[in-house]
Amino acid sequence: MKKQKRRYLIIWFVSVLIFYLAAFTVVLVSGSDTTVKIETGMDCPAEAFSLDISPPIVECTGKTMEDGTLTLKLHALQKGKSYLETRIDSTENAWLHVLYVHAGGVITVNGYLGKGTMSTCFMYASMLSVALALFLCIRYFRMSVRESMYQYRCCGQLGLILFLSVLLLDHLLSIGQHLGLSDSLRSLVSSGSGFSLLMLPVAFIMSLFITVSNVILLKREGFTWRNMLGAMLGVFVCFSTFLPMILYDAVDSTGMVELHRENSVSRYVMDFVEWAILACLSYLECILAGMIILGIKAAKHIPAFNKEYILILGCKVGADGRPTKLLQSRVDRAVEFAKMQKEKTGRELIFVPSGGKGADEVISEAACMTNYLLECGIPESRILPEDKSETTAQNIRYACELIDAQKPDAEIALSTTNYHVFRAGALAYAQGRKIEGIGAKTKSYFSLNAFVREFIAVLYETRRMHITLLAGIVTAVAAVTIILYHAAQF
Repeated sequence: MKKQKRRYLIIWFVSVLIFYLAAFTVVLVSGSDTTVKIETGMDCPAEAFSLDISPPIVECTGKTMEDGTLTLKLHALQKGKSYLETRIDSTENAWLHVLYVHAGGVITVNGYLGKGTMSTCFMYASMLSVALALFLCIRYFRMSVRESMYQYRCCGQLGLILFLSVLLLDHLLSIGQHLGLSDSLRSLVSSGSGFSLLMLPVAFIMSLFITVSNVILLKREGFTWRNMLGAMLGVFVCFSTFLPMILYDAVDSTGMVELHRENSVSRYVMDFVEWAILACLSYLECILAGMIILGIKAAKHIPAFNKEYILILGCKVGADGRPTKLLQSRVDRAVEFAKMQKEKTGRELIFVPSGGKGADEVISEAACMTNYLLECGIPESRILPEDKSETTAQNIRYACELIDAQKPDAEIALSTTNYHVFRAGALAYAQGRKIEGIGAKTKSYFSLNAFVREFIAVLYETRRMHITLLAGIVTAVAAVTIILYHAAQF
């Protein structure tokens, strides 16, 4: 997979170079001639319009009039900046345009990076770059899922696919409203703003539901920061959407910097802050969506009926040594799967309850589950308890060591609560184990907050990848902002 990833990156990088070199070549070859269309709304011949080009760095090679629109054909003569004033001799009506002739004779109108002949080539090159990245990400994601959907990188890949889809859509919309390269770049880096505002109602509604579920959770299980993570994430998403506006008003109210002058440094610094914050927020929202999609898929997944062992992940035991509802649901789900496999294939399963004894528990989680399995009619010969583990990763490692001692390379499933299936499977995959999970249902008020906790855990486990991508997003936004600032100074 690493070789394939490297191969895809090389393909993308080389293709991007080709796209932009082709765009640059087309603009360089065709850019010395351009047209300016003026909506006059008048019914008069083209000869009635007089032109004043000062200084004369371009020449007019043709004038035509059709349906009230005057079309001027211009050809570059020399590099520089000029003003084009168009007048009707018999009236005071006038139209003013700013012209730039760049190195190589490329003409742009009303902006140093304004509209010109074939100026959309760079936007098409950018669109093709994003489209290729999206295609390669989808290919790589499908390969990863075929290998195992229980991989942390799958969440990042799916989130990146959603993020690139938003960028591609923004490109398509920008091309239809293209007013020049400068406007296209501004539209591209501000795409996070549109996405964040689009997601704001969804984020608000989700925050409301999660907050209500957290209140119920706090009433039933007491106050802990872990039980407030869902509400905190919802508040963070909603607050971050409005953060650029809050910062802008706060800086503007001091009167120490000039934010209303169009070409000021401070104005572009604030634009960078807004674009960077909302682009990063959009990326995190896409990652969250990817985690929810994969988490739901993993929770609803039914493993293949070829298993020999089923590992039951432990959780807190009741004060009386009996399984809590959460722990009981995991055991019941394992027993249910064993019955389904027995009916389908006739294969019997060996149960591996896993979990040690916590300081506040009267019995180990493995012993508690073993007792419950015996009550369910499971013979002791089909129970292989593991009572040393303290974490989910240890549950898997120690249980698999017991299984390997009996039968190496055995087919294994695991049973846990629905929100925990994906991360448990990912921890198993990280240990070199391809274990399919099955999820037990739990209370909705608990599941919502638990899914958020799982998202934060997955985000932490893949922090290097996300930090790298976020740094890339911020760097790209900074580069575009600098280009736009310098272009605005001419």
